[in-house]
Amino acid sequence: MKEEWGTANPRDWANESFAITRAPATKYCVQHGSSCDARSGAVDIDHGYVETNIKIVRQQLQKAGVRLAHLLETALHR
Repeated sequence: MKEEWGTANPRDWANESFAITRAPATKYCVQHGSSCDARSGAVDIDHGYVETNIKIVRQQLQKAGVRLAHLLETALHR
């Protein structure tokens, strides 16, 4: 799985992040059919929010580390 994280391209990363923002648990937007309208005002990052989203946050941080390592390795071996 981690090998896949390093080989994906930045467009895939952006699409993945966009899909996460559309999830109801992130409270980033309100779905209206296929439209995702940004919420007005700040999201309250309380204990419940963290508990709901901690697995996603941890996985995204792991992916970021793997992707950064892959980018650095590629750049330094050119």
